[in-house]
Parts: sequence; structure tokens; C-alpha cells
Amino acid sequence: MSTARTWLVAYDFSDHAKLAFDRAREQLSALGGGRIVLVHVHAPASDGVGIDIGAIGPGFAAREDAICQEAERNLAALVASLSPAAGGPISYEPRVVTGRIADQIVALGHEVAAEQLVVGSHGRRGFERFLIGSVAERVLRLANGPVLIVKS
Repeated sequence: MSTARTWLVAYDFSDHAKLAFDRAREQLSALGGGRIVLVHVHAPASDGVGIDIGAIGPGFAAREDAICQEAERNLAALVASLSPAAGGPISYEPRVVTGRIADQIVALGHEVAAEQLVVGSHGRRGFERFLIGSVAERVLRLANGPVLIVKS
């Protein structure tokens, strides 16, 4: 019995992520199908500032929870709206996690035994890239296996 392919696709609801997701669906289907773990990583507002969100106040923590719940609903709606892939069948597993984006993508990829990670690239350059960093580049550096970076 063969094991189904599992690919993890990072999804931040941007056009870049949609393009990466579409490319992953096409390629995985052409390979005979498998499973896509579709992950949205919520980077909390307190990330990087060393503040426990619970210390800020219950309203802030509730807002963070609401953001994650909305992302879960949006991912579920996306999966529900998909038509079957043209080639092999694909199953979808939407997930929302919280933390540093690249770190969470790589960790979840390991957890679900993904044979490939797929991320969209926003193509930031110069000072903007210096300030914000590149999630795709960090995923590429941290991953132990193949990473498909889809540029628009």
C-alpha cells in the first residue's frame, strides 16, 4: 500500500498565496493526488516585543482569538468552494496556528510529514525586505526538505 503524498501550503489570503495554492493543486493532482495541509499562520501583535498578550488585557486576547477564528472560517469556506482537481484526487486539511510564521510553517510541515512545503513570494526588495524579512527565504533556510516558492 502506497502512502499518499502530503504537501503543506502556506496561505495568508493574499494573491501570492492563492497562486501558490493553485500551483500546488495542479502539480499534486498531476502526480496522482494526495493531501494538502493548508495552513494560515497568525503572527500575534505581541510577537517580537516580549509582551504576554494576557498582560495587555482580556480585550486584546479576545481580539487575537477572533482573528484566528475568522481565519479558520475563511479557510473552511475556501476548501468548501473548491471543485475537484483535474487529475488525481486531493483531500484538504485546513489549519490555523499562531507564532512566528516561517517557524510554524516548517514545524507543521515536519509534524504532518509533508514531503514538500509550498509558499508564495511577495517579492519584497530593498529596505522593505530588510524591515519585514522574507518568510519564503526563512522557510527555505529552515526546511529539511523541498520547498516550492511560487512567484507571481
